[in-house]
Amino acid sequence: MDDEVAKLRAEIAALRAGLSRLDDRARLPTLVQIGQKLQLIYWRIGPGQPAALGDLSAAIEVWDEVYRLLDPDDPARGDAAFRLGQFLAARHSTHGGATKDRETGIFVLGEALTFPDLPPTAASMARLSLATLHLQRTMEALSPASARAGFLTGLSPGAQDDGVIGARLLREVLAGPPLSTTVTTMARTMLTIAESIQPLLSGDPTRVDLGKMMAALATLQRLQRDGLPSTTWVTGDPLDYPVAVVQGDEDPTPTVPPRRPVRPPDAPVATERYSARRAARDRLAALTDGDGSPGWEQARALLSTDPSTLAAGDLDAFVGAAVHAAAADNGDVTDGPAGSGDAADGGDAADGNGTADGNGEPAERGIDQLLSAIGLCLRERRDGSGWGADDEETTSGAYRAAAAHLRTAATLVPPDHPAAAVVVEAVGGLVDDARPLSGAVAGIADVLPGYAAGIPSRPATVTALAELCRTVTALRAGAPVEPDALAAALAAVPTDHPVRGPLAVAVTQARLVAAVHAGGPVTVDPALGRLGGLLAALHHDDRVALRTALDADPGRASPPVSAVLGAAHLRLADDLDTAIALLSGATRTLDDGALRTRTWWRLAEAYRSRGAVGDDECSREAGRHALEGAGSDRRDAARFAGWMLAEGRGGEAFHALETAAAAPGSPTVDPLVLDLLAVLTGVTPPVGPPPAVPDPATVAAAVREIGAVALLYLHPTDDAGRSAGVLCLDPATDRLDVLANVPVTDPLASDDPGWAAVMRRWSPGSLLLAATSGLDRLALPAVRVGDGRRLVQEAVVSHVSSGAQVVRLAARSVASVADAPLFVVNPRGDRDHEMAEVMAVRRLCYPRSVCLGRALEPVAGTGTPDDVRKHVTTASVVHLACGLRGTELDLADGGVLDVATVGGAGGLLLLAESTAGPGPALLDAGFVGVVGWRWAVPTPVAALALFLVHLQLVEHRRPPAAAVAAVQRWMLDPDRVLPAALTGSHRNTVTTSDLAGPELWAALTYSGR
Repeated sequence: MDDEVAKLRAEIAALRAGLSRLDDRARLPTLVQIGQKLQLIYWRIGPGQPAALGDLSAAIEVWDEVYRLLDPDDPARGDAAFRLGQFLAARHSTHGGATKDRETGIFVLGEALTFPDLPPTAASMARLSLATLHLQRTMEALSPASARAGFLTGLSPGAQDDGVIGARLLREVLAGPPLSTTVTTMARTMLTIAESIQPLLSGDPTRVDLGKMMAALATLQRLQRDGLPSTTWVTGDPLDYPVAVVQGDEDPTPTVPPRRPVRPPDAPVATERYSARRAARDRLAALTDGDGSPGWEQARALLSTDPSTLAAGDLDAFVGAAVHAAAADNGDVTDGPAGSGDAADGGDAADGNGTADGNGEPAERGIDQLLSAIGLCLRERRDGSGWGADDEETTSGAYRAAAAHLRTAATLVPPDHPAAAVVVEAVGGLVDDARPLSGAVAGIADVLPGYAAGIPSRPATVTALAELCRTVTALRAGAPVEPDALAAALAAVPTDHPVRGPLAVAVTQARLVAAVHAGGPVTVDPALGRLGGLLAALHHDDRVALRTALDADPGRASPPVSAVLGAAHLRLADDLDTAIALLSGATRTLDDGALRTRTWWRLAEAYRSRGAVGDDECSREAGRHALEGAGSDRRDAARFAGWMLAEGRGGEAFHALETAAAAPGSPTVDPLVLDLLAVLTGVTPPVGPPPAVPDPATVAAAVREIGAVALLYLHPTDDAGRSAGVLCLDPATDRLDVLANVPVTDPLASDDPGWAAVMRRWSPGSLLLAATSGLDRLALPAVRVGDGRRLVQEAVVSHVSSGAQVVRLAARSVASVADAPLFVVNPRGDRDHEMAEVMAVRRLCYPRSVCLGRALEPVAGTGTPDDVRKHVTTASVVHLACGLRGTELDLADGGVLDVATVGGAGGLLLLAESTAGPGPALLDAGFVGVVGWRWAVPTPVAALALFLVHLQLVEHRRPPAAAVAAVQRWMLDPDRVLPAALTGSHRNTVTTSDLAGPELWAALTYSGR
């Protein structure tokens, strides 16, 4: 602290001592003097500096009292209103003041401008501050969520009025008395911004001059970076304005302050210089009457204090000092006006950590962070202020900053330090009463349990908060939660502890989440209100209860609540107008994320279900928005693809099909129930970015690279799956065409002319087929294309999951199958019949192959997961004769290997297990192709088919797809010629089986390039 500030504080203390003997209007002269000196201190320390916050708040209290003591028609009231408004604007704009500061500032500054005797320079200052507050309110309406609602429809009239008023006031400032050059430039720049955003406010974004706006913003940023004048915004001294001096009554009766008095810190003498840390500790001791006790014990006492019992100025003074000390520790603060020579609140900071008293050890710096976090939380609880933007759907900047400070404290204060327990207990200040599983606590939840585990003799509160953080971390990761462990920890927390209430709510919500995911009955706490009733009704599929919950008085609904209410109305389908109104409003105001994407899908469905004039286009538009959103659901995208195919819209269908292929699978729990859970708890599991979807030209180039004549998408066009659309991508022209909508019939059971009309267009040639939603089970190679011939006799068919997979396949190199063959046979001893088969194939086709498992010849390993992982990445062909469940292999010693997780896998894969094989999933693991099965066939037939495939690959050197097609044609041909290499068992299978039956040969399938 510099000498001038110390002198001013001593003078203020003397004035306050005399003030206690005065009452009512007699206090005015003294209050004015105190207010002026506080203003000098604020400017001396530096506007916007955290260390100046206490003096600013004290000045606001003083000028507020002056303002209230003066009658509305008193000429001096204008000056008091001006000064009060200036300070309120400063606290709101530069110190994260509450919305009340802005609203009160607008009121009193407006009143000040009604006084004709307000000096011209003061009037200009008032207009500038008032314009700033109005424009801040306008810019708040231009937040991302609000902007989505207003750019096309115009913002609220209030936001538009604020913009107009702000621009008018700035014009009046520029037309008024001369100001400093810097402030004139700032006012002119703000006016440019105010005028530039007018088209956005009125709903006409096409008229926005972005270049002009960006230039203005750059100028404003430069002014802020260079620093505004550290005195006043006008030419002259801010105290050179007339102030009415009002004489009060003599010998007034002393008044009792309305709040608990706080002993102010001892005013240091002018020569004493003390650090930012000392200032914060002194303010803490003054708030807690904790002289002599360690700082962390005083901090623990402050944690349980109701902030409403503290004088606003005293709490703000502590918050400012604590934030200043924490920033000084980080080297982020240079205190004092230019040229004062003061650093870190003046003084002897010479250790490089901003700790002037020399206590720069980590624990002390951690306690600085702890005090800052506690102060910010108390201030936020008092009035919702903060050093950052906040609204009802987001965590306030104050809480986020507090979480960051506590996270730093946990890295600086060792767990065995006495202050460590207080660091954990301070997390309770971050916990929201209504939604304790979300919010700022998530900013420290991942590190706190491990930190708390190292604290010896942990208090029950520490254990409970650590368990809460463990629950929060699990929920955010989408992992199962353990509400019983949280409940057990809560039981040990004292009943009168402030954090017990929020922890009890956390237990209730955690149990609700666990019950919903378990699929069992749920019991909803009545405190959850209408949304809890909605959740229970949806979870139990109770339409009557759902209608009752929807009929409850809605009141004001936030965008997420509107989204789930609209979805619930859509579920009932008896009031689609209301559903559309709620859903469309939510899509415009929700933040980007999974809920907004699902709301777009639901809006598309609502428009389609209503079917009014223009609703089809509205449905398509909503679907297009959903396709671009994060967290797309495979089921929703696939359904939209069906609608587009039914309407013959190839472009939209292509985008939707590719999105569906890239999106994760649909959850097992009703997505609307999950959305309600997220709204109730505030916990939204993480979602990835929108899936990367290739454009048709990129896919067409990949189709050409592979050598196919076309890529056909087959997809249901109705929810029942009775009809299918066929979308063709022609690689020669990059053109998308919806060829047909055909009835879904099984080619094995009937000869539907629809399939024939589509498929015979592509024979002869190699055809890529992306069949979805169960259509991949159809044996399309068995479709009759004319003259009694089957498609397989005219074309080679390869299955893929999507165009994106074709792009990936085209980029993979194809090695000769004879380069590095690998066989995995009977590793668990449950497939002895495969050993002879593998020996025959190896001797005939791959004499230098590697064999793992149990065989009739020497093996290179027993077939453990490590064995397979070692060889599979370099294998040119992999023959799997082991148990297969999805993409998981049953290997030796009970081991399991998911080949989809093996990085760098390649080559061709053949599956001896004759069950429906996961071809596309295995392609995603890196293989260039998979020979598998649509359905199970007798084991001898499967062995014969794979034996023949190997012969085609090695002896005839056919590509895999052509090799499979050749085997199918051979089985289909009644005049087939038996290869000389057939073993006796295979010859027996040929003579005892009807190989020409499509139920046998059409079971064999190939996926890949």
